[in-house]
Amino acid sequence: MNSHNTILVVDDTEDILMLLEFDLIQAGYKVITAHSGKQAIEVLSKQAVDLVLLDFAMPNTSGMEVLTHITNLTELSPPVIMLASATEESGVIKALDLGAEDYVIKPYINKVLLARVRNALKLKEKTYTLETLLRTDSLTHVNNRVGYEELANKVLSHAKRNKHRTAVAMLDIDHFKTVNDTYGHEAGDRVLIEFTQHLVSSFRDYDIIGRIGGEEFAICMPNVSIDSAFDACERFRLTLSTLVIEIQDPEQSDVTITVSIGLTITTNDDLSLEDLMRDADKLMYQAKSLGRNKTIVNPSLLSDKVDFNDNKPKESDNLNTNELGSTSQDKYPGIEYDIGVNNVLGDESLFEEILVMFYQDHGEDKQKLMQAINDNDELTIKSLVHTLKGVACSIGAMDLFNHTKALDVAANEQNAQEFDYLFKPVALELDRVLKGIEEKLASQL
Repeated sequence: MNSHNTILVVDDTEDILMLLEFDLIQAGYKVITAHSGKQAIEVLSKQAVDLVLLDFAMPNTSGMEVLTHITNLTELSPPVIMLASATEESGVIKALDLGAEDYVIKPYINKVLLARVRNALKLKEKTYTLETLLRTDSLTHVNNRVGYEELANKVLSHAKRNKHRTAVAMLDIDHFKTVNDTYGHEAGDRVLIEFTQHLVSSFRDYDIIGRIGGEEFAICMPNVSIDSAFDACERFRLTLSTLVIEIQDPEQSDVTITVSIGLTITTNDDLSLEDLMRDADKLMYQAKSLGRNKTIVNPSLLSDKVDFNDNKPKESDNLNTNELGSTSQDKYPGIEYDIGVNNVLGDESLFEEILVMFYQDHGEDKQKLMQAINDNDELTIKSLVHTLKGVACSIGAMDLFNHTKALDVAANEQNAQEFDYLFKPVALELDRVLKGIEEKLASQL
């Protein structure tokens, strides 16, 4: 377990920093060191860590200032263990009140330090598990209403700051009560599980999916046009109607289901998630009243290329779902330009500089990965794939991200039999992205 935990050690005394690093590495942890509070904050802005060992008394940026920064992080913050001398215990009490998990007196006893680190990490894991359970639907394992609304509100807040549009769809399985009444609740659960699996596989990794209650689901699609959102909902609806769900009862026939969908999109900064869900819900019930198995959207929101009345996407039958919102795919093949630019706060010139850096830094990744796979060098495979996955996401190369994610999972699970198979789409997509950057930015390379 230790090999998966990264600890940030912050201390302005070099000898103590070196000793802590040695003891923690010996115990099996990954260690990042920082010589000042300022450097610690910089590290935390770039990399997630599992725990922070933080010196209480440091010049300039103090341990209390760093602790305040950590406790104000929007995501689940790492636990902090304060390092203090015996004369600083009164100050450490303030740190504990502020949110520090524990403290260790310097000079420390190695066994005591490691025990407190283990306890803090165990508590973090339990807290994370509890937080996940509170936000996850126990049957389908997607977000429940609480988790969905929390994540969707973050998406909307981000979209408002960056003036991007966000689509929201409400979905309801048609005649679900009949499934329960005819086949039983166990069969109904099987339908909900397979419906959810098909839903998750049909939309982008970063679309927010939630089970709102019973057979009703919601999707929040960031950075997307209404036409693309409509096409995605239609692709899901049409393919769902061909899905055969096995009931696992020899006396019962298999089940097919349909879905009614209501879809809307942000038109101004004042629309809340509650407004969007309510509008989409009304449209979904309109789809029900019109005979079910339809996607309904306010026609005034759509362009002329989409006729929602016939429920068939125009000009989009061959689109991959991951192309949602990729209005600039032609500019950089394989890159969703709007997502990449959004990741650098809309600075297009900076984004193009980052693409040049990506080309320079990762131009030989395919050859390196191929060699590592041939050599069965799992550490190099993990390092290359994990880095490439993160960078691909940051530049908006979402297809490359999805392919590297699959290879990353296989590498973490040490599933060497899958390496060759999963490497091929990574190599093809990486070539596509690199070639596109080379052609479009030739004058800068």
